[in-house]
Amino acid sequence: MPAAKSLKILVVDDQQSMRGLARQCLKKLGVLDVALAASGDQALEVMAQQKFDAVISDLNMPGLSGVELAQRIKSHPVLRSTPVFLATSESYRDRASDQTVDHFVAKPFSVADMREAIEQHLGVLT
Repeated sequence: MPAAKSLKILVVDDQQSMRGLARQCLKKLGVLDVALAASGDQALEVMAQQKFDAVISDLNMPGLSGVELAQRIKSHPVLRSTPVFLATSESYRDRASDQTVDHFVAKPFSVADMREAIEQHLGVLT
C-alpha cells in the first residue's frame, strides 16, 4: 500500500463546505493529493483524465446521485476496481445492499471515519 502522501482521492459533493471538510480530514491523515468535484458528472470527467485510489461521494446530489456515480464507476472496465465510499448523514447505510458501494462514511466527515475507510480498502495509513 502506498504511503498516505502518495494516495490520490477524489471527493464529490455538491456542497463546497463539505468538500472542504473532507479535504481537511484527508490532509490530517496525510493524504496530500485530494481532487474535488461538485457533481457526479464532473467527477466522471475528472476520472476520465486521472486515476484515483478512491472516490468519496455524497449520497444526495443534483444530477447523478452517489449510488448512480458508484454504479457508473463499477461498470467501467478501467475504473471498476476504484473503491467508492458513500458519504451520508442519513440512515441509508443501514438499509443499503448496493454492492457498488465499498464503504459508508458518516457526514459531517470525521478523521476517524476517513481513517477506517482508507485502512479497510487501501491499507494501513503511514
